[in-house]
Amino acid sequence: MNNNKELEVFEVACKYYSERMSEFKTILETKVSNLENANWTFQKGTTKVCAEDETGRKKRCKVGISFGAKVSLTSEEVSVIWNEFKSFYEKTNVSTLEYNDRNQEIGRYQFIASNSYGDIITCTIYLENEWNIPQISMLCCVSARYKKESKSSRER
Repeated sequence: MNNNKELEVFEVACKYYSERMSEFKTILETKVSNLENANWTFQKGTTKVCAEDETGRKKRCKVGISFGAKVSLTSEEVSVIWNEFKSFYEKTNVSTLEYNDRNQEIGRYQFIASNSYGDIITCTIYLENEWNIPQISMLCCVSARYKKESKSSRER
């Protein structure tokens, strides 16, 4: 599902991005040997409720949907992950991609997939060294949207 209209609904967008992250994690497990048996953690995130708008409705956003694993990766594996990240997320609703290389010299990498709506998925990798605990984490923030309207609220 890549229908932008459907993704305007809060619950649909949260499910969509959680599923995409899970799919991407599965791809990485098949492409990067150090991730095959990684002990991944999953956080379902937290829903935040915005103030009422002029219509009396409240939008919701979700922060902290994440997968993570404490695992030592190599710079070659980081390149594989970036290539897979690009290939996967360019076909999704968060297809604006960025490779943040500002902290490469200390073994920190960040890949960002976002859209104009404000949704963002980041993949952050810390290579093992004196500054870092080796790990990979993927984090998603779903921007503010309305919940799906129930029949009773539409009948008012």
